[in-house]
Amino acid sequence: MQKQARVEPIFDAKDMNEKIIGWNVIDESQPENETVVSEHDTQEAAVKAAEEFEQREF
Repeated sequence: MQKQARVEPIFDAKDMNEKIIGWNVIDESQPENETVVSEHDTQEAAVKAAEEFEQREF
């Protein structure tokens, strides 16, 4: 089974302008059981982590 991940922004819940304060990498390999696998300060770091996650063997 191939791993699949997505990157989602983390928003500051207090800020009405929806300021992005970080990025989550979500394991969506099993859609019924999605989990956060890592958090990052930049989108670039999150994308790199998602790519590395998808390349790892089980």
